[in-house]
This record gives sequence, structure tokens and C-alpha cells, in this order.
Amino acid sequence: MRQMDAPSLVLRALRLAASADSIPALSHLYQETLGLPAVPTPDGLKLTAGRSEVEFSVAASGARPFYHYALLVPGDRFAAAARWLIARGVTLLPVPGTTDTTFDFDLWHAQACYFEDPAGNIVELIAHRGQEENGTTGPFSPTELAGVSEIGLVVDDLAETAAALDAGLGLRVWDGSTSGRLAFVGRQAHTLILVPRGWGWLPTGRPAEVHPLEVTLGDTAPGELTIARLPYRVVGR
Repeated sequence: MRQMDAPSLVLRALRLAASADSIPALSHLYQETLGLPAVPTPDGLKLTAGRSEVEFSVAASGARPFYHYALLVPGDRFAAAARWLIARGVTLLPVPGTTDTTFDFDLWHAQACYFEDPAGNIVELIAHRGQEENGTTGPFSPTELAGVSEIGLVVDDLAETAAALDAGLGLRVWDGSTSGRLAFVGRQAHTLILVPRGWGWLPTGRPAEVHPLEVTLGDTAPGELTIARLPYRVVGR
């Protein structure tokens, strides 16, 4: 599907589970170290990143859930954003087999870097050239984050899930393939990533797991979708 044909989509909010003992460390990293606006909730923590919210709620006793999600950086500010993370003591994960921490996605005209947060989430900062650029220069500020760019959905059947997202919310696969092991649904820079259980997430190769997840989408067809046999809820507004 050509991007000019892709329907509008913004990832407005994520609700993720996190172990109870990781909540204080998540607050320290995101609020105190990185300077993202954050407020406590009755059962966890809610962050604001650009036009998106990421909420962590306490998981079931003994559970240690983790997810892959990405935050969107202006297309011309990747290098500044990577320096911002490093200056605040965040350890960037290397490209496998190298010491380089910049991932080049040439087909997308994008660059990314990754780190693990205290809950074990594999967090990505990604910049797509030509998107969200406003000519800002100088040191990077967390206020420049545009929002959530990606969230991984670990599913049992890629084709079935993609068909449900299309029928229920008008979202289509724009890259990858449901006949393979990786499919990107939505539009470039605003994406639901469909992967099978056990998929090795970049850059660590940690096998993907199913954990409770709620996603709120904006600028898309209104509706609400649950993914068959999985603890997911996707809301379109």
C-alpha cells in the first residue's frame, strides 16, 4: 500500500502492565532522568510524550511483562536525541555484532536507537526524515518528542489480526507481510507492529511475549476491537 493511500492514524495512548517493583524505577527514569511529564495513578504511572500518553499499571502478582514501543523524534533531530539520552546516562543498545548504536532503516528513510527501561521494555527512539521537522537546533528537549510511533502486538495469527484491524478500524498493512513474520499496520511512523510469539525483538533478540495491552488510536475510524484469544483492546476515535 502506498503511503499516500494510507488512512490517517495517531497512537494517542498506550496502557501497559509493569511489575509492581519496577514502577518507582520507571518514574525515576522517565520523569526525573529524562524529564517527561508524569503523574502517579491509583495503580501505577502515566507519562506524556508529545501528543501521546503511556500508562503503566501494576501487573498481576509475579508477572514481569515487557513490550516493544517506539517514540517519534522529528526527522532532522535524531542525532541530537541520541546525544540527549547518552548525556542522561541511558545506555543505548548496539547493532548486533557491532558497537554502533544507530540503526539505519534505509527503505523507510529513518534512523533509530534503542534502550531497555527498568521494566524490561525495549524502547526505541525513531526519526523518519521529513516528518515532524520544524527546524529546531541545539540540544534536544523532551518536549520535542512527537508521540508514540510504534507498539508491538504479539499475536497468534498475523493475517487474522490484520483482517480484524482492517474490518474494524480501517487500518491496513503498509509494509511487511502477513504471510511472513512481521507486518506493519497503519502508516509510516504511526504503526502497529504485528509479530508472532517468540519473535526476536531488535536489537536484543529477546523473544516476544503476550501481555495485557490497550491502545487508543486517534484520527481513525471510531470503534473498539478485541483481538481474538489475546488480552488486547484497540480503540479508535
